[in-house]
Amino acid sequence: MKNVTETPVLPFKKRVLFFTGAAIALSLLLQATPAVAEESAATRPSAFDAAPYLEAGYTADYLTDNAPDWNSKYVKACLPLKAFGLLTVQGEDVFRFGLSDQTIGASYAYSFPIGVITLSGSYAANPDFLAKNTVGLVWNGKLPDGFGYTLGAEQRQYFDAITNIESVGVEKNAGEFRFAYTALVSSIDHSRGELAHRVQVQWVSAGNSRLGVTYAFGIEPEVVYQNSLSSITTNFLQLDALFWPLKRVGVVAAYWHGMAGDYYQRNGGQLGLRIIL
Repeated sequence: MKNVTETPVLPFKKRVLFFTGAAIALSLLLQATPAVAEESAATRPSAFDAAPYLEAGYTADYLTDNAPDWNSKYVKACLPLKAFGLLTVQGEDVFRFGLSDQTIGASYAYSFPIGVITLSGSYAANPDFLAKNTVGLVWNGKLPDGFGYTLGAEQRQYFDAITNIESVGVEKNAGEFRFAYTALVSSIDHSRGELAHRVQVQWVSAGNSRLGVTYAFGIEPEVVYQNSLSSITTNFLQLDALFWPLKRVGVVAAYWHGMAGDYYQRNGGQLGLRIIL
């Protein structure tokens, strides 16, 4: 059931502009320091100059409340454009709550000396449990000594409600390791904002193999069954990896455990194949 307590909030579009403007202003201010000026002269992130790839995979979730299990099949294409940005497109066929839906999404990232801006969006064909459409904007700014920060805003339109999610985060890159914390404030329609947290640790090798762990907790909007969106207490733990058994063929794998309030728990995983073109 939606929380419909009305509180005055800044319109979503104005919040997006505020977050983006604040991010760029902060980066320009920090750009004046010698440490950041030297860093900004470095090249853009390596992902913008990598080879394009295709990825396809399967996910499965096993629910503990005797409800039908979930699964999905996805295909993703990533096209690095060097100085012209980074484009990613993904299509997915999803089965949840005994229903199926198809969604397509895309994101475009552009690199500046002071950070990276990413615009994303998606559309679902038969939105019984997925968002009908989403639009998001994220700014990843650079700070001295391997630190960085993120400012983001996303809006999701469901069958009978709209969610707004704002995020603020900080990260630290230390050699092959990355540590990150993100705070997220979400609301359904004009309800009071609720707080959630996400903590990540990731190892990335020189050969682009990866191991990571993510833990998220707090109150977030969740679809608890068909066309029923609610702000509930969630806990989510994920282990993920990318490794390369062949030079141009990688394996993507993940395992997770999630709790959605008193509604259900789920244990799931992902297995995918990534091919460098």
